[in-house]
Amino acid sequence: MSRLTKQVLAVTVVCSFCGFLTLGRTDVIGQAPAASSTTGAVVGTGVFTLFVENMDKSLAYYHEMFGMEVPAMPASGERPYNAPNPGLFQFFDIAGAKERHQSAKVPGLRTSLEFMEVQQVEHKTVPLRVQDPGAAMTVLVVRDVDAMLTQLKAKNVQVATPGGKAVTFADGTKSVLIRDLDQRFVELRQPAAPPPGDGAFAEVRIAMAVNDMDRTKQIYRDVLGFKLEGETTFTADKGMQQLTGLSKAEVRRSRAQAQGSNQWIEFVEYKGVDRTPLRMKIQDRGAARLQVRVQNIDPLVSAVKAAGLSVHTAGGLPVPIPPNFRAALIADPNNFFLTFFEPCDNCAPRLRPATP
Repeated sequence: MSRLTKQVLAVTVVCSFCGFLTLGRTDVIGQAPAASSTTGAVVGTGVFTLFVENMDKSLAYYHEMFGMEVPAMPASGERPYNAPNPGLFQFFDIAGAKERHQSAKVPGLRTSLEFMEVQQVEHKTVPLRVQDPGAAMTVLVVRDVDAMLTQLKAKNVQVATPGGKAVTFADGTKSVLIRDLDQRFVELRQPAAPPPGDGAFAEVRIAMAVNDMDRTKQIYRDVLGFKLEGETTFTADKGMQQLTGLSKAEVRRSRAQAQGSNQWIEFVEYKGVDRTPLRMKIQDRGAARLQVRVQNIDPLVSAVKAAGLSVHTAGGLPVPIPPNFRAALIADPNNFFLTFFEPCDNCAPRLRPATP
């Protein structure tokens, strides 16, 4: 069995400590580039994680609003925090923390959103605006946005789009922005052509405001090997102006997809409006990350450092995390976090509960 095949199989294992869950069946065997002993490569993506104040409340919100499947609440009335995990704490550089994380499965899809709560370390709550570089949101691609919005309004959802209804774009797409319990933006988007299938949800994407589109594309394409599509020039897009309420904004866009993945990240750069680049630590409320599966993590981390990116893992190098992964926390040019993971041979056996 080849190393790549072993890696694809390994990432289907759920890591109860690091939350390693595949997002929407991102494993696509045969699309990942080969990595030599002196270079690294991205071979797929994993779960999209939102860092929140209270994991239980965030899970309850997505369950109530969207019908997402969440882990049952124990008799104690609170989902427990995980046992201390020195490897994870070094990975995130959150020594002394306590943390918990669980996922909410999107109905009808093999896709989950993960919510992670980190306590007992310094943190802040970052107000999010759609135009601020680094602000990342979940895009729920739906089959009937008006019907879904009607259902959500009956549950007192907070609609962020002025006018409180979906906006129709020039290409026939219809979208509306809402804010969730943690004041994060969520876009509900209905494509011009109805996606095949009969469930309410068709796809999940990630959308992110960027500081400099050219710099962002250079990193994702030339350093990480992502495929880029849908590049546009700055335009006063009436749909985006109505969707966001930024009446003077011009935008340009692009989207990226990792080799070995079907997950799209959409980049939007705003011009003509006030913007404040976000500066966050991973534990800050408002932070988000995407897990990235890699081969040869050490040379890949060296490459992102050489490209001017920051490694936030304590010590600035990959660290072992149970069960048998090596990982590093990277901030992209917009302070959106990427977590590199690579399986390793018995470098970090699964932690076992202490014997009383």
